[in-house]
Amino acid sequence: MRWGLGDFFWIYFVGVVAGVLLASVGYGVSGDPAGDPGALTTFLALAGQFGGWIVGLVVVSRRKGRGSLRSDFGFVVRARDGWFLVAGIGLEIALGLMVLPIVDLARNEHQTVVQELENARGLELAVLALFAGLIAPFCEELLFRGLLLRSLARRVPALWAIAISALVFAAAHPLFDPSLGSLAVMPALFALGAVSGVIALRTGELSRSILLHVGFNLLTTLAALFHK
Repeated sequence: MRWGLGDFFWIYFVGVVAGVLLASVGYGVSGDPAGDPGALTTFLALAGQFGGWIVGLVVVSRRKGRGSLRSDFGFVVRARDGWFLVAGIGLEIALGLMVLPIVDLARNEHQTVVQELENARGLELAVLALFAGLIAPFCEELLFRGLLLRSLARRVPALWAIAISALVFAAAHPLFDPSLGSLAVMPALFALGAVSGVIALRTGELSRSILLHVGFNLLTTLAALFHK
């Protein structure tokens, strides 16, 4: 396997650029007001980001790896690991309570994606819920625990690899959403990244970490939906 840390950074960058470019297309086609994207613009932005990551991972796998997302990055989901959905919900509750004092200091400001879920309606709401609750966990686990963590684990001790990958995962969220809400939940995101990293390294695959992440995001998504 010849892929490594450099591949993580260019794939991440490509996804961000693709998301911005497709969002611009969405604004142009739909005529949405700047800063207030509708369903089409939201879909194109998210599809560009996560689609760009997946395309990048496939390219790296074929050119520098074994040509399989499962063999190279551990991408697999097994029904028998379904109870990790429940574990993810429990982890989100525990970490939510942990960061509650920080959220209070941030004047209860939420992450932008949570605010968008709370304010969205109709098709835009369906798009946001699909990406936030399901697609994002799959893509983020592949990139952060599949590519980044495995690359780090070849270079540094396992605990350092887990900690660094979790820190990068947590820091990536407020990087393009520098709101108080995003900064307030960074400790919880770091903890999720660390737990997922331990699971991914111990099992050698992403099934349990993906389902844990889905459960974690699912509760947040449902809470935002029912907050209306």
